[in-house]
Amino acid sequence: MPSIFDHIAIENTYELFFPKKEQGLAIIWLYERVKNGYFDKGVFKEKDIRKAFDEASTVNKEKRERQQWEYYNSQIMALQEFFLLYDEENQTYTFKEYASYLCDKVFKMLSDRFNPTVIEITCTDLYENLKDITEEKDLIIWLEAHFDKARSHLKEQIDYLNQQIDKSVAELSEKAKLNNNDSLVVALRDIENKLDEIRKQNGELRGAFREIDRIKSILMAHPARENAEIDDKVSDVINYFESVRTLLNMVDSRIDKIQPKIQQFFGSLNRHLFDTKVEKFLTYLLDKSQVALGELILPVANESFVTRFLPLNFTIVEKRDELFAGKRNQSPSYINDPIKEAAAHQQSNMILIRQSHINQWLERIKRESRHTKEYHLSDVFFKILEFYNEDLQLAVSIIYQAIDYYDKHDRWTVEINPEKMIHEEKYRYAIWDIWMKQK
Repeated sequence: MPSIFDHIAIENTYELFFPKKEQGLAIIWLYERVKNGYFDKGVFKEKDIRKAFDEASTVNKEKRERQQWEYYNSQIMALQEFFLLYDEENQTYTFKEYASYLCDKVFKMLSDRFNPTVIEITCTDLYENLKDITEEKDLIIWLEAHFDKARSHLKEQIDYLNQQIDKSVAELSEKAKLNNNDSLVVALRDIENKLDEIRKQNGELRGAFREIDRIKSILMAHPARENAEIDDKVSDVINYFESVRTLLNMVDSRIDKIQPKIQQFFGSLNRHLFDTKVEKFLTYLLDKSQVALGELILPVANESFVTRFLPLNFTIVEKRDELFAGKRNQSPSYINDPIKEAAAHQQSNMILIRQSHINQWLERIKRESRHTKEYHLSDVFFKILEFYNEDLQLAVSIIYQAIDYYDKHDRWTVEINPEKMIHEEKYRYAIWDIWMKQK
């Protein structure tokens, strides 16, 4: 008997099993309508086949119309070998088994069909039908009926997972061409999530195939293997289950090789984004920073401290002269006193300078607290005393305003511990333990 290759290589034989593109598309067009119930009992006519070829054909429509009979007749005749069964009496067509089998395979390959429960049920049925078999004839029935029927779709679930990996790799290659870094990061995360889902499904599939170890144990020790012909078939089944185990391991192995590459891609991408942001940040600092009173003042992005005074409420009362007649007091006259004016001016300047110092220290507290989750206000108190020559009133005013502001803040809270006093040896003052903490 010639080999399958030699048989298929015979002229015009290959085309009978694997039709041309337009013939295959026409068969698929008809198959979809059979599956959807468009044709009653799966029976269709020549006009339906012609319409299928009109949908699938790559031949110029004008040319088809000129050679209409020859074109359709040659196509239909070619498909009658393995795909179409012709009923001469009713002049109708149906699918042959090979056509249905091939189209079902294509449909399953293109459909989202991950269902480990089907595999689990199939393997359980194989085990239940095998466990009590002792006779050779019963084992042959199991091998040729039960197992051969099941093996055709047992690997389909693993093939599906491998296809999903192939799609993820192709998608990764395509997304790598994106110029938008933000879109690329989102795409990479989606692909990584898909791979995690595939790994999870592969674990579920391992659980579904757990019965194959029990099946292998029975087959390896079965007494019917003394028959050489049965032994060959049993060995084939055992090898098949070994290949299933290998394919399951291969899925995990492929994911293990792809995911580090995605992480490496993330790393290089994030590094580029980080360098870009650092460069912009440093440029912003150089442009916006200032030096005041010998201290570097960094730019403030959003909020700033502003001194506000509560509004005063006045009650206006009308005074009628005819009701309250009385002697008017003369307005006092004032004589300008340059000494008092200078003192008042100096006092106003001191108040403004003091408030400026308070605002500067509040800004400093704000900047320094951005880089920590806890900030010790008691330490700031002693720094102010040192900087302003033990100006207690100024230090108390700054700490008080900081407490008042951050105690009402949406991201900070102020914690005061009156039982713990903070002091430093070189100062004669002490202060409660006061902390700012992020909520």
